[in-house]
Amino acid sequence: NFSLKVPSAKATLVVSYVGMKSVEVAATTGKALKVTLEEDNQVLEDVVVVGYGQQKKASVVGAITQATGETLARAAGINNVGQALTGNLPGVVTMSSTGMPGEEDPQIIIRGSSSWNGSEPLILVDGVERKMSSVDMSSVANISVLKDASATAVYGVRGANGVILITTKRGQEGRAQINVTANAIMKIPSKLPGKLDSYDAMQMRNLAIENELNIAPGSWTYMKPQAYINNYRNQVGTDEFGNLLSERYPNVDWQDALFEKYCMAYNANLNVSGGNRFVKYFASVDFVSEGDIYKDFGSFRGYETGYDYKRFNVRSNLDFALTKTTTFKVSIAGSNGVRQTPWSNSVENEWQQSQKWSGIYNIGPDVFMPQHADGSFGFLPHGTNVTNSAEGVATGGTMYQTSTTIQTDFALEQNLDFITKGLSFRGSISWDNQFQESNRGINDLYTSLQHKWINPETGAVVYKETYDPQDQFDYVVRNEWTTQSGSVNNWSTFRRLYYQLQLNWARSFQKHNISAMGLFARNEWATGSQLPSRTENWAFRATYDWATRYFIEYNGAYNGSQKFSNDNRFAFFQSGAIGWTITNEPFMKAVKNLKWGDTHVFDFLKFRYSYGEIGDDNVAGRWLFMNSWSYGG
Repeated sequence: NFSLKVPSAKATLVVSYVGMKSVEVAATTGKALKVTLEEDNQVLEDVVVVGYGQQKKASVVGAITQATGETLARAAGINNVGQALTGNLPGVVTMSSTGMPGEEDPQIIIRGSSSWNGSEPLILVDGVERKMSSVDMSSVANISVLKDASATAVYGVRGANGVILITTKRGQEGRAQINVTANAIMKIPSKLPGKLDSYDAMQMRNLAIENELNIAPGSWTYMKPQAYINNYRNQVGTDEFGNLLSERYPNVDWQDALFEKYCMAYNANLNVSGGNRFVKYFASVDFVSEGDIYKDFGSFRGYETGYDYKRFNVRSNLDFALTKTTTFKVSIAGSNGVRQTPWSNSVENEWQQSQKWSGIYNIGPDVFMPQHADGSFGFLPHGTNVTNSAEGVATGGTMYQTSTTIQTDFALEQNLDFITKGLSFRGSISWDNQFQESNRGINDLYTSLQHKWINPETGAVVYKETYDPQDQFDYVVRNEWTTQSGSVNNWSTFRRLYYQLQLNWARSFQKHNISAMGLFARNEWATGSQLPSRTENWAFRATYDWATRYFIEYNGAYNGSQKFSNDNRFAFFQSGAIGWTITNEPFMKAVKNLKWGDTHVFDFLKFRYSYGEIGDDNVAGRWLFMNSWSYGG
C-alpha cells in the first residue's frame, strides 16, 4: 500500500507498466484504490526479448526481429514452429528438404551461411538450448531472432550463426481462459518432375535418332516401328500368350503409382490459463497426426506399410508469488512421438530413404510394372541397380521409433529494491532428458518375393524365382516376417543440466536511462554413454540512453568450452553499439507530421552502428588437442 499527493482533487492517475495496458482512474481521498492491469496484445510494440533479458523496443540498437505466437499461427495448416518462421521474420531463411512425417523441421539460416562447420543458429527455449520441435505452436508467446554480433555477443562461442529465442506462454491473473483449436490439413506435393509416358518417349526417341543419323548411322538399329509403339497406347485385352497388354507394354506413371493424390494431417490443442495473486498458470496439451502420401501396397503381407507420425506434447508453466518481492517459477514439459517407417528405411539412412521414391525420377515408364495382377513385383532381369520403389514400400516391414522427452525448469526471481532501486536477482536450473526406443515392429527384410518381367518384343515371361528351394516345386511366397520387441537407441538418449545466476539493474534519472546485467551459466550434456560435455559462460551487458534519442550499449562474454585445451579453453568476446533516433529530435517534429493522405510519410527513423567479435566452437571431435593412440593390424 502507498499514497500519492496530487495537486487537485479532480486529478486523474495513469497507471502503466511495460507490456500492460495503461489504466486511468480518478484520484480519491481517504479511499483505497485497487487497479488491475491487463496484458497488452501489442506488447511487441513496447518490449523486445534480447539475450538474457528484455529491452524496450525503442532502445534496441542490435539487429533483432521478433514475432508473436499469434503472428506465426496465421500460417494456416502449419503445426511446426520452424516452418511457421518462413516469411514472418526478416533475415531468416528456411529450407525444407523432406516431407517425411515427423521429419519436417526445416534447416534455418540467419543472414546467410557464415561458417564451413555448419550455419545452424543457436535455438533457446525459455533460455535453455532445445530443439524447436519440442514446442507446439499454441504454446509460443513470442520468438526473437538475434542477427548481428552486438545482439549475440553475450552467447560468445555459441552465437556465431545467430540466436533464436523462443518464449513460451505463462498465465496472467484473472479467471480461467480455455482455448480449444483443431485443424485438418490436406497436403499435396508442391511440385513433381514432368515426364513423358512410354508412347511419347519412344516417339521422341525415334525423332532424335532421325536427326542424328548423319553423325551416328548405327543409331538406326534402335529405331522402333510405329506399330510397336502403338502397343503402349492401345492396351486393352491380352496378347496371344494370355499376357495383359498393359503388363507386356508397361506405360507406368510412377508418380501416380506410388503416391496418393493427397494426404491428411491433424492437429488438436487444448490450453488453459489464469491465476490469482498467489499462483498463475498455463497448461497445454497438443496432439499431431501426420499421414502418408505413399499408397499402401502391403495389405497382402498382413501388416500396415508406409509412413506415419503421431506426437503428444504437454506443458505446464506455474508462477508462484511467494512474497511481494519473490517469485518462484516451475515449468514442466513433455513430448512423446511415435514415428512409423518401413523397416528398411531408418530415418538416419538417406540412401535407404531415397530408394522408396527413386522410381519417380529414375525408372522409365516402360521398364517394368510396379506390381503385376498376380501379386508379383516388376523387375529388370539384366539390371543390377534398378530398384522397384513400390516393392520397397510394400515389403520393407514396419518399424516404430518412439521418442520421449522430459524438460523441467525451476527459477527463483527476487526483487532487491531494498538494496538499491532497480536491482533484481534470478537463478534457474533445468534438467532435460530424452529417451528413444527403435527396432520395434515387423521385420520383413528376409522374405523372398516373386518377381516378374515380360519381354515386350517376344512376350516371354521371366521369373526371378523359378522353384522353391525347400521342396523344389513351384515357387510359393511365404509370409516369413517376424515381430521384434524393440531396444533402447543409446546414441539418441540425451541428458542435459543447465543452471545460471543473473543480476539485473535498471534505473532512470530524469532523461537518463541506465541498465546493467551480469550472468554466470554452465551447460552440461551427454549423449548415450559419453562423458558429459561442458561449456561455461560469464556474460554482461550495459546500456545507456538519453531521452530515447542517443543510445550506447556494450556486451561481453567470457566463454569456456571443453572442446579445447586448457591453454585455449576460455576466450573473451565483446561487442558495442551506438544509436540515434533522429525522429525524437525537436527539429524533426514538423517532418514527422507530414502525411501522404491519412498515412505519415515516416514516424520513426533510427541510425545505428555496431561492431562485435564472436566465436564458434562447432568443430568435429572433442579431444582433438590430445594425442590419440590406436592399435590393430
